[in-house]
Amino acid sequence: MLASQAGNIEMSTYYCHDCSVSLGLIVPQISTSLTGTNYQLERYIKHTAPTGTYSVNSVFDDPTYPTYSDYIVTGTMSGFLEVDDRNRNNLVWYAGERTGVEYRNGVFFAPANGVKIVLSHNSAKIHAFPITDTPGTVNYCANCGKPLPMWHT
Repeated sequence: MLASQAGNIEMSTYYCHDCSVSLGLIVPQISTSLTGTNYQLERYIKHTAPTGTYSVNSVFDDPTYPTYSDYIVTGTMSGFLEVDDRNRNNLVWYAGERTGVEYRNGVFFAPANGVKIVLSHNSAKIHAFPITDTPGTVNYCANCGKPLPMWHT
């Protein structure tokens, strides 16, 4: 049974970068500092050098601020848009290289090769974390039909 046929599973909607921009769906607000608020600093630490244990967490391989910042800028400028089941706009970018690792309940799950940028519309909360692709699975742009890679987080 397909997830869309199950009836109780919410699905995300995806838009390629070009359609996201032309439809006015993404308006990123990147401030001069991506760790300038307590919220952003906490998220930066969680995804670069975690000090706690989380049931699910992904950690960037390179914890330096310039790399983290580059991922956010690049993902914002070229990533595709995911409107998730809670109506949040997330930008997803395939890095083409390993970006980090993902842990679930303290166990290594898979190497990550993408980046998700969340709260891109809010300069005080925008942040990113590495994500893992789902090989062989494709989503399609809801506007033009362009194929987009599938990710899970």
